[in-house]
Amino acid sequence: MPVLSFYDWIDAIRYRWKLVAFATGVLLVLSLLYILVAPRTYTATSSLLLDTGAPDPLSDDKAGGSAPDNRQIVATQADLVRSPHVAGQAALISGVAKEAEYQAKWRKETDEKQPYAAWISDEMRKSLTVEPGRDTNVLLIQAKARNPQDAAKIANGFARASVDSQYKLRTEPAKAYATWLENSLQTARTDVVKKQDELAAFTKATGIVNNGDLTSEGNAMADVSTQLATAEARAAAARQSAFEGAQGRGDAEKSEGIQRLRASVAEKSAQLSQLESVFGPEYPDVKKTRAELGTLQSQLNSQVSQTAGALSSARGAEAAAERAAAAASEARLRNLAAQQRARVAGQSNNLAQFQRLQNEFAAAQKTFNDLNTRLTRMRLQSAVPLTGVQVLDTATAPIVPSSPNVPLTLALATMLGALLGAAGAIWLEYRDPRVRSRGGIERLLGAPVVGRIALPVGQRTIANRDGDGPLLLEGQAA
Repeated sequence: MPVLSFYDWIDAIRYRWKLVAFATGVLLVLSLLYILVAPRTYTATSSLLLDTGAPDPLSDDKAGGSAPDNRQIVATQADLVRSPHVAGQAALISGVAKEAEYQAKWRKETDEKQPYAAWISDEMRKSLTVEPGRDTNVLLIQAKARNPQDAAKIANGFARASVDSQYKLRTEPAKAYATWLENSLQTARTDVVKKQDELAAFTKATGIVNNGDLTSEGNAMADVSTQLATAEARAAAARQSAFEGAQGRGDAEKSEGIQRLRASVAEKSAQLSQLESVFGPEYPDVKKTRAELGTLQSQLNSQVSQTAGALSSARGAEAAAERAAAAASEARLRNLAAQQRARVAGQSNNLAQFQRLQNEFAAAQKTFNDLNTRLTRMRLQSAVPLTGVQVLDTATAPIVPSSPNVPLTLALATMLGALLGAAGAIWLEYRDPRVRSRGGIERLLGAPVVGRIALPVGQRTIANRDGDGPLLLEGQAA
């Protein structure tokens, strides 16, 4: 048996083209019969837009943070759409769960042993296909059904159920957290009031003011110490003071009565000197004037003595009073200094406990404020209709069924028929090989063809199976 080459197979297929055409025709007829009898399946498509870049109005993150991974978000949303919960909600939203056709199918398949909600959820998921868009945040939801209206309702039901589920996933935990925060906030409020009462009672009992600042107490202590030093100096000076007679006599000389008497004595002395110079010492008027001068001098000395004694007594009493007042002031200020020193020491001992109570109150107040802020945010989050997912396109009832695919089926039938016909032609050629062309002769004999003989039309080409022996060429018209 000669070894056939690729070109021999091509020649064989061309020679048996009727076989290839027959196989292709048979497959096309079968595909047409399949298209006619196969049940129709319609596919409807809706789409969701995942708005991952939208700012959250309840977020305090002003820096923006790292950008979310869109692929993970799209994949997570796709799993959410495929979940049994969303499928059950989609059946209710689309109205499929209430259709008698599905209820009858459920009774037939499960004999009512499986809950209808679980069965319809599985049935909805069987018809679902979720595909993310290429390099986009769009999620395509495809639903297949025997009826085009059902396909559109199922696709739209899944889209709406996905948005509703996303909203519930955002708001339901926020509502539950808000309830917990309300209870915690009440406890925190009670704790704040308790700590505040304890701090107020301690402050009232100890007299701590200005948040435990001892600066004012220190300033008061310094003022008392300064006043005490001044009083001590004053008392020392009062104790050391002494009033002498010369001082009393000098003060007495300054009195008005003494001045008048001294002026009279001076006047009499001048008058006496004048009379003595004129009349002599023995003259009666001179003696009389001398006697008057002696009387005035005696009165002056007596007045000076009395006034000096009175002033000395008054000054002594005044000095004694000054010493007593200075001593009393010193004692009072010393007592105040001791009390202030004891007060500062006591405040220092109570300051640690005051700061502890103040820190506990501040911590309780901070906890209350934080809980109140979180509660406000959770209440807003449970009320704000923010999901980050929205329906982009709604599905409409398709006109052309997606299954069977007529163009694809016919193309596959044509291709498969051609392949089967070609395989059959090759198999027949393998069973009974023939030389069908000039190139085949050259490949078989290993020599070039140098001539061509014209034979009568219809003459067959004959060659034995071993490739040697007599050879007749196919006839051609002259």
